[in-house]
Amino acid sequence: MSETPRPVRRILHIDVDAMFVQCAVLADPERLRDEPLILVGGSPEGRGVVTSASYGCRAFGVRSAMPTATALRLCSRAVVVPPPGAVIRARSRALGALLSEWSPVGAMASVDEAYLDLTGTEALYHHDPLDTVARRIQREIRERTELQVSIGGGTNRLVAKLATSFAKPAGVHIVDPGNEDRFVAGIELSRLIGVGPALLADLGRRGVTTMSALRALDLATLVSWWGEDRASWLWRRCRGIDSSPVGADPVTKSVSSETTFAHDRSSRQELERALLGRVVDACASLRRQGLFARTITVKLRDAEFADRSRSRTLAEAVRTDRVVYAVSRELLADLCQQVPTRRYRLIGVSLGNLEQDAEPEQGTLSDLAPPLEAPRDRNLAAAVDRIRARHGGIIGPGGVSDSDRRRG
Repeated sequence: MSETPRPVRRILHIDVDAMFVQCAVLADPERLRDEPLILVGGSPEGRGVVTSASYGCRAFGVRSAMPTATALRLCSRAVVVPPPGAVIRARSRALGALLSEWSPVGAMASVDEAYLDLTGTEALYHHDPLDTVARRIQREIRERTELQVSIGGGTNRLVAKLATSFAKPAGVHIVDPGNEDRFVAGIELSRLIGVGPALLADLGRRGVTTMSALRALDLATLVSWWGEDRASWLWRRCRGIDSSPVGADPVTKSVSSETTFAHDRSSRQELERALLGRVVDACASLRRQGLFARTITVKLRDAEFADRSRSRTLAEAVRTDRVVYAVSRELLADLCQQVPTRRYRLIGVSLGNLEQDAEPEQGTLSDLAPPLEAPRDRNLAAAVDRIRARHGGIIGPGGVSDSDRRRG
Protein backbone atom coordinates (compact mmCIF):
# COMPACT_ATOMS: atom_id res chain seq x y z
CA MET A 1 0.00 0.00 0.00
CA SER A 2 1.45 3.34 -1.04
CA GLU A 3 1.86 6.06 1.56
CA THR A 4 -0.31 9.16 1.42
CA PRO A 5 1.85 12.07 0.20
CA ARG A 6 2.59 14.67 2.83
CA PRO A 7 0.78 17.97 2.23
CA VAL A 8 2.80 20.88 0.90
CA ARG A 9 3.57 23.26 3.76
CA ARG A 10 2.06 26.76 3.59
CA ILE A 11 4.03 29.10 5.87
CA LEU A 12 3.62 32.87 6.22
CA HIS A 13 6.00 35.32 7.86
CA ILE A 14 4.29 38.53 8.99
CA ASP A 15 6.51 41.53 9.71
CA VAL A 16 5.18 44.89 10.95
CA ASP A 17 6.77 47.69 8.92
CA ALA A 18 8.75 50.01 11.22
CA MET A 19 6.50 49.01 14.11
CA PHE A 20 7.98 51.41 16.67
CA VAL A 21 7.38 54.31 14.28
CA GLN A 22 3.82 53.19 13.57
CA CYS A 23 3.13 52.87 17.31
CA ALA A 24 4.64 56.30 17.95
CA VAL A 25 2.13 57.76 15.48
CA LEU A 26 -0.71 55.86 17.15
CA ALA A 27 0.41 57.19 20.53
CA ASP A 28 0.50 60.82 19.34
CA PRO A 29 -1.55 61.07 16.12
CA GLU A 30 -2.16 64.83 16.25
CA ARG A 31 1.56 65.59 16.13
CA LEU A 32 2.89 62.70 14.06
CA ARG A 33 0.14 61.49 11.68
CA ASP A 34 1.38 63.56 8.73
CA GLU A 35 5.07 63.57 9.73
CA PRO A 36 7.21 61.58 7.24
CA LEU A 37 10.49 61.93 9.15
CA ILE A 38 10.33 60.18 12.53
CA LEU A 39 13.13 58.71 14.63
CA VAL A 40 12.25 56.48 17.58
CA GLY A 41 15.08 56.18 20.08
CA GLY A 42 17.24 57.88 22.66
CA SER A 43 18.01 61.56 23.07
CA PRO A 44 20.67 63.03 20.74
CA GLU A 45 22.13 64.94 23.72
CA GLY A 46 23.24 61.71 25.39
CA ARG A 47 24.48 58.43 23.93
CA GLY A 48 21.07 57.59 22.50
CA VAL A 49 20.71 55.37 19.45
CA VAL A 50 17.98 54.94 16.85
CA THR A 51 15.59 52.11 17.68
CA SER A 52 13.52 52.55 14.51
CA ALA A 53 13.32 55.04 11.66
CA SER A 54 10.51 55.92 9.29
CA TYR A 55 11.01 55.06 5.63
CA GLY A 56 11.42 58.76 4.93
CA CYS A 57 14.42 58.89 7.28
CA ARG A 58 15.85 55.70 5.81
CA ALA A 59 16.04 57.42 2.44
CA PHE A 60 18.66 59.72 4.02
CA GLY A 61 20.77 56.75 5.12
CA VAL A 62 19.45 56.49 8.69
CA ARG A 63 19.50 52.99 10.13
CA SER A 64 18.62 51.27 13.39
CA ALA A 65 21.37 51.22 16.08
CA MET A 66 22.88 54.41 14.62
CA PRO A 67 23.61 57.17 17.18
CA THR A 68 20.69 59.58 17.25
CA ALA A 69 23.08 62.51 16.85
CA THR A 70 24.49 60.95 13.66
CA ALA A 71 20.98 60.29 12.34
CA LEU A 72 20.04 63.94 12.85
CA ARG A 73 23.11 65.05 10.92
CA LEU A 74 21.88 62.93 8.02
CA CYS A 75 18.23 63.95 8.42
CA SER A 76 18.12 67.22 10.34
CA ARG A 77 14.34 67.72 10.06
CA ALA A 78 13.48 64.41 11.73
CA VAL A 79 11.30 64.38 14.85
CA VAL A 80 12.80 62.30 17.68
CA VAL A 81 10.40 60.47 20.00
CA PRO A 82 10.95 57.85 22.72
CA PRO A 83 9.72 54.27 22.18
CA PRO A 84 6.00 54.07 23.12
CA GLY A 85 6.34 50.87 25.13
CA ALA A 86 2.73 50.48 26.25
CA VAL A 87 1.36 50.91 22.72
CA ILE A 88 3.94 48.51 21.27
CA ARG A 89 3.07 45.79 23.76
CA ALA A 90 -0.69 46.24 23.29
CA ARG A 91 -0.55 46.12 19.48
CA SER A 92 1.80 43.12 19.56
CA ARG A 93 -0.65 41.20 21.75
CA ALA A 94 -3.51 42.19 19.44
CA LEU A 95 -1.56 40.96 16.42
CA GLY A 96 -0.86 37.60 18.05
CA ALA A 97 -4.50 37.16 19.02
CA LEU A 98 -5.69 37.99 15.50
CA LEU A 99 -3.30 35.54 13.85
CA SER A 100 -4.40 32.74 16.18
CA GLU A 101 -7.87 33.05 14.62
CA TRP A 102 -6.43 32.14 11.21
CA SER A 103 -4.56 29.03 12.32
CA PRO A 104 -3.92 27.22 15.60
CA VAL A 105 -0.28 26.81 14.61
CA GLY A 106 1.61 30.07 14.86
CA ALA A 107 4.17 31.92 16.93
CA MET A 108 5.24 35.47 17.63
CA ALA A 109 8.97 35.59 16.87
CA SER A 110 9.28 39.05 18.44
CA VAL A 111 7.01 42.01 19.20
CA ASP A 112 6.85 42.91 15.49
CA GLU A 113 7.00 39.62 13.59
CA ALA A 114 5.23 36.28 13.56
CA TYR A 115 4.99 32.97 11.71
CA LEU A 116 1.74 31.30 10.70
CA ASP A 117 1.39 27.71 9.47
CA LEU A 118 -1.63 27.37 7.20
CA THR A 119 -0.87 23.80 6.15
CA GLY A 120 -4.09 21.79 6.11
CA THR A 121 -6.36 24.83 6.19
CA GLU A 122 -6.93 24.99 2.43
CA ALA A 123 -10.58 23.96 2.62
CA LEU A 124 -11.28 26.58 5.30
CA TYR A 125 -10.19 29.31 2.91
CA HIS A 126 -11.87 27.96 -0.25
CA HIS A 127 -8.57 26.58 -1.59
CA ASP A 128 -7.48 30.12 -2.41
CA PRO A 129 -3.81 30.60 -3.41
CA LEU A 130 -1.50 31.47 -0.53
CA ASP A 131 -0.97 35.03 -1.77
CA THR A 132 -4.74 35.62 -1.76
CA VAL A 133 -5.04 34.41 1.83
CA ALA A 134 -2.01 36.52 2.80
CA ARG A 135 -3.61 39.68 1.41
CA ARG A 136 -6.82 38.95 3.33
CA ILE A 137 -4.80 38.59 6.54
CA GLN A 138 -2.93 41.78 5.72
CA ARG A 139 -6.17 43.75 5.27
CA GLU A 140 -7.65 42.38 8.49
CA ILE A 141 -4.53 43.32 10.47
CA ARG A 142 -4.78 46.84 9.11
CA GLU A 143 -8.47 47.14 9.96
CA ARG A 144 -8.29 45.67 13.47
CA THR A 145 -4.88 46.78 14.76
CA GLU A 146 -4.13 49.80 12.53
CA LEU A 147 -0.75 48.23 11.74
CA GLN A 148 0.75 48.02 8.25
CA VAL A 149 2.53 44.71 7.65
CA SER A 150 4.55 42.97 4.97
CA ILE A 151 4.06 39.25 4.40
CA GLY A 152 6.34 36.63 2.88
CA GLY A 153 5.35 33.05 2.20
CA GLY A 154 6.72 29.70 1.14
CA THR A 155 7.01 26.07 2.12
CA ASN A 156 9.23 26.72 5.15
CA ARG A 157 10.14 29.36 7.73
CA LEU A 158 13.47 30.31 6.12
CA VAL A 159 12.03 30.98 2.67
CA ALA A 160 9.01 32.81 4.11
CA LYS A 161 11.19 35.19 6.13
CA LEU A 162 13.53 35.83 3.20
CA ALA A 163 10.50 36.50 0.98
CA THR A 164 9.27 39.20 3.38
CA SER A 165 12.26 41.40 2.54
CA PHE A 166 11.01 41.45 -1.08
CA ALA A 167 7.52 42.46 0.10
CA LYS A 168 8.49 45.58 2.05
CA PRO A 169 6.85 47.90 2.58
CA ALA A 170 3.22 46.79 2.83
CA GLY A 171 3.44 44.09 0.17
CA VAL A 172 3.11 40.31 -0.20
CA HIS A 173 5.72 38.05 -1.78
CA ILE A 174 5.13 34.29 -2.07
CA VAL A 175 7.70 31.74 -3.24
CA ASP A 176 5.83 28.92 -4.97
CA PRO A 177 6.53 25.29 -4.04
CA GLY A 178 9.49 23.92 -5.98
CA ASN A 179 11.10 27.35 -6.46
CA GLU A 180 12.89 27.49 -3.08
CA ASP A 181 16.32 26.58 -4.44
CA ARG A 182 16.18 29.07 -7.32
CA PHE A 183 14.84 31.81 -5.04
CA VAL A 184 17.64 31.50 -2.47
CA ALA A 185 20.24 31.20 -5.24
CA GLY A 186 19.30 34.69 -6.39
CA ILE A 187 19.82 36.56 -3.12
CA GLU A 188 23.03 38.10 -1.83
CA LEU A 189 25.07 36.00 0.56
CA SER A 190 24.88 38.69 3.24
CA ARG A 191 21.06 38.46 3.23
CA LEU A 192 21.01 34.74 4.07
CA ILE A 193 19.42 34.52 7.52
CA GLY A 194 21.81 33.08 10.10
CA VAL A 195 24.94 34.06 8.20
CA GLY A 196 26.19 36.90 10.37
CA PRO A 197 29.28 39.12 10.15
CA ALA A 198 31.60 36.59 11.77
CA LEU A 199 30.62 33.77 9.39
CA LEU A 200 30.71 36.14 6.40
CA ALA A 201 34.24 37.18 7.37
CA ASP A 202 35.29 33.54 7.75
CA LEU A 203 33.83 32.71 4.34
CA GLY A 204 35.56 35.75 2.84
CA ARG A 205 38.94 34.61 4.18
CA ARG A 206 38.35 31.32 2.37
CA GLY A 207 37.50 33.13 -0.87
CA VAL A 208 33.74 32.60 -0.67
CA THR A 209 32.06 35.98 -1.20
CA THR A 210 28.94 35.16 -3.24
CA MET A 211 25.97 32.83 -2.93
CA SER A 212 26.98 31.00 -6.09
CA ALA A 213 30.47 30.40 -4.68
CA LEU A 214 29.01 28.98 -1.48
CA ARG A 215 26.57 26.73 -3.33
CA ALA A 216 29.39 25.42 -5.52
CA LEU A 217 31.14 23.90 -2.49
CA ASP A 218 30.46 20.26 -1.71
CA LEU A 219 29.42 19.11 1.73
CA ALA A 220 32.76 17.40 2.38
CA THR A 221 34.61 20.71 2.00
CA LEU A 222 32.26 22.45 4.42
CA VAL A 223 32.66 19.60 6.92
CA SER A 224 36.45 19.94 6.76
CA TRP A 225 36.10 23.63 7.64
CA TRP A 226 33.48 23.58 10.40
CA GLY A 227 32.46 20.06 11.32
CA GLU A 228 29.41 18.05 10.33
CA ASP A 229 26.64 19.91 12.18
CA ARG A 230 27.46 23.44 11.05
CA ALA A 231 28.40 22.30 7.55
CA SER A 232 25.11 20.45 7.07
CA TRP A 233 23.18 23.47 8.38
CA LEU A 234 24.90 25.87 5.96
CA TRP A 235 24.64 23.49 2.98
CA ARG A 236 20.87 23.19 3.53
CA ARG A 237 20.39 26.86 4.29
CA CYS A 238 21.94 28.16 1.06
CA ARG A 239 19.52 25.90 -0.84
CA GLY A 240 16.39 27.06 1.00
CA ILE A 241 15.92 23.78 2.90
CA ASP A 242 14.37 24.17 6.37
CA SER A 243 12.26 21.64 8.24
CA SER A 244 11.88 23.57 11.50
CA PRO A 245 8.29 23.68 12.76
CA VAL A 246 6.29 26.83 13.37
CA GLY A 247 5.73 27.25 17.08
CA ALA A 248 7.43 28.39 20.24
CA ASP A 249 10.98 27.10 20.57
CA PRO A 250 11.36 24.65 23.49
CA VAL A 251 14.02 26.82 25.11
CA THR A 252 15.37 30.31 24.71
CA LYS A 253 18.26 30.36 22.23
CA SER A 254 20.38 32.80 24.20
CA VAL A 255 20.34 35.20 27.13
CA SER A 256 22.31 38.42 26.89
CA SER A 257 22.92 41.72 28.62
CA GLU A 258 24.81 44.76 27.36
CA THR A 259 25.28 48.40 28.24
CA THR A 260 26.32 51.53 26.37
CA PHE A 261 28.66 53.75 28.39
CA ALA A 262 27.88 57.40 29.00
CA HIS A 263 31.51 58.08 28.01
CA ASP A 264 33.93 55.85 26.12
CA ARG A 265 36.04 53.62 28.37
CA SER A 266 39.49 52.15 27.82
CA SER A 267 40.61 51.20 31.35
CA ARG A 268 40.66 47.41 31.82
CA GLN A 269 39.42 47.87 35.38
CA GLU A 270 36.41 49.91 34.22
CA LEU A 271 35.62 47.36 31.53
CA GLU A 272 35.85 44.47 33.99
CA ARG A 273 33.53 46.23 36.44
CA ALA A 274 30.97 46.89 33.69
CA LEU A 275 31.33 43.30 32.48
CA LEU A 276 30.62 41.99 35.97
CA GLY A 277 27.36 43.93 36.02
CA ARG A 278 26.31 42.39 32.71
CA VAL A 279 27.22 38.89 33.92
CA VAL A 280 25.16 39.34 37.08
CA ASP A 281 22.19 40.52 35.00
CA ALA A 282 22.44 37.74 32.38
CA CYS A 283 22.95 34.95 34.92
CA ALA A 284 19.96 36.11 36.98
CA SER A 285 17.81 36.00 33.81
CA LEU A 286 19.20 32.56 32.98
CA ARG A 287 18.27 31.18 36.41
CA ARG A 288 14.79 32.75 36.32
CA GLN A 289 14.10 30.69 33.19
CA GLY A 290 15.54 27.53 34.72
CA LEU A 291 18.32 27.39 32.13
CA PHE A 292 22.03 26.58 32.00
CA ALA A 293 24.56 27.77 29.38
CA ARG A 294 27.55 26.10 27.78
CA THR A 295 28.71 28.94 25.52
CA ILE A 296 29.82 32.34 26.84
CA THR A 297 30.43 35.28 24.51
CA VAL A 298 31.85 38.70 25.37
CA LYS A 299 31.27 41.58 22.96
CA LEU A 300 32.94 44.98 22.71
CA ARG A 301 31.94 47.89 20.46
CA ASP A 302 34.62 50.54 19.97
CA ALA A 303 34.26 54.27 19.42
CA GLU A 304 34.11 53.70 15.63
CA PHE A 305 31.16 51.27 16.08
CA ALA A 306 33.21 48.22 15.14
CA ASP A 307 32.10 45.12 17.05
CA ARG A 308 34.44 42.36 18.19
CA SER A 309 33.63 39.30 20.24
CA ARG A 310 35.17 36.19 21.74
CA SER A 311 33.37 32.97 22.70
CA ARG A 312 34.14 29.83 24.65
CA THR A 313 32.13 26.62 24.91
CA LEU A 314 32.53 24.81 28.21
CA ALA A 315 32.59 21.10 28.92
CA GLU A 316 29.54 21.47 31.15
CA ALA A 317 26.64 23.89 31.38
CA VAL A 318 26.79 26.63 34.03
CA ARG A 319 24.56 29.32 35.52
CA THR A 320 26.38 31.10 38.38
CA ASP A 321 27.92 34.57 38.38
CA ARG A 322 31.29 33.37 39.69
CA VAL A 323 31.94 30.82 36.96
CA VAL A 324 30.50 32.87 34.09
CA TYR A 325 32.45 35.96 35.15
CA ALA A 326 35.73 34.05 35.43
CA VAL A 327 35.40 32.88 31.83
CA SER A 328 34.09 36.26 30.63
CA ARG A 329 37.03 38.07 32.21
CA GLU A 330 39.47 35.85 30.30
CA LEU A 331 37.61 36.51 27.05
CA LEU A 332 37.70 40.25 27.74
CA ALA A 333 41.45 40.09 28.37
CA ASP A 334 41.90 38.36 25.02
CA LEU A 335 39.88 41.06 23.26
CA CYS A 336 41.74 43.93 24.93
CA GLN A 337 45.14 42.39 24.27
CA GLN A 338 44.61 42.69 20.51
CA VAL A 339 44.23 46.49 20.50
CA PRO A 340 45.11 47.62 24.04
CA THR A 341 44.71 51.38 23.41
CA ARG A 342 41.25 51.28 21.83
CA ARG A 343 38.33 53.08 23.49
CA TYR A 344 34.98 51.32 23.84
CA ARG A 345 31.38 52.52 23.97
CA LEU A 346 29.56 49.23 24.66
CA ILE A 347 30.19 45.95 26.43
CA GLY A 348 27.97 42.90 26.62
CA VAL A 349 27.83 39.22 27.49
CA SER A 350 25.73 36.53 25.82
CA LEU A 351 25.01 33.05 27.17
CA GLY A 352 24.14 30.46 24.55
CA ASN A 353 23.96 26.73 23.84
CA LEU A 354 21.30 26.55 26.54
CA GLU A 355 19.99 23.53 28.41
CA GLN A 356 17.07 23.03 30.76
CA ASP A 357 18.60 20.29 32.89
CA ALA A 358 22.29 20.48 33.69
CA GLU A 359 22.81 19.31 37.23
CA PRO A 360 26.46 18.32 37.91
CA GLU A 361 27.08 14.75 36.82
CA GLN A 362 28.31 12.19 39.31
CA GLY A 363 32.02 11.64 38.87
CA THR A 364 33.68 8.28 38.22
CA LEU A 365 37.05 6.89 39.23
CA SER A 366 38.35 7.74 35.76
CA ASP A 367 36.99 11.27 35.91
CA LEU A 368 38.65 13.10 38.77
CA ALA A 369 38.23 16.70 37.48
CA PRO A 370 35.96 18.71 39.78
CA PRO A 371 32.85 20.30 38.24
CA LEU A 372 33.06 23.92 37.16
CA GLU A 373 30.21 24.72 39.51
CA ALA A 374 30.05 23.10 42.92
CA PRO A 375 26.69 22.65 44.67
CA ARG A 376 27.75 25.48 46.99
CA ASP A 377 27.96 27.86 44.00
CA ARG A 378 24.44 27.07 42.88
CA ASN A 379 23.01 27.17 46.41
CA LEU A 380 24.57 30.61 46.95
CA ALA A 381 23.18 31.90 43.63
CA ALA A 382 19.72 30.61 44.53
CA ALA A 383 19.88 32.32 47.91
CA VAL A 384 20.85 35.65 46.34
CA ASP A 385 18.02 35.31 43.81
CA ARG A 386 15.54 34.85 46.65
CA ILE A 387 16.83 37.97 48.41
CA ARG A 388 16.60 40.00 45.19
CA ALA A 389 13.05 38.77 44.58
CA ARG A 390 12.04 39.86 48.07
CA HIS A 391 13.91 43.16 48.36
CA GLY A 392 14.58 44.22 44.77
CA GLY A 393 17.83 44.39 42.81
CA ILE A 394 19.94 45.71 45.66
CA ILE A 395 22.15 42.66 46.24
CA GLY A 396 25.15 42.14 44.00
CA PRO A 397 28.93 41.88 43.87
CA GLY A 398 30.78 44.81 45.35
CA GLY A 399 32.45 45.57 42.04
CA VAL A 400 29.16 46.44 40.37
CA SER A 401 28.13 50.08 40.71
CA ASP A 402 24.50 51.18 41.02
CA SER A 403 24.75 52.94 37.65
CA ASP A 404 26.01 49.76 35.97
CA ARG A 405 23.07 47.83 37.44
CA ARG A 406 20.55 50.41 36.21
CA ARG A 407 22.02 50.53 32.71
CA GLY A 408 21.44 46.81 32.26
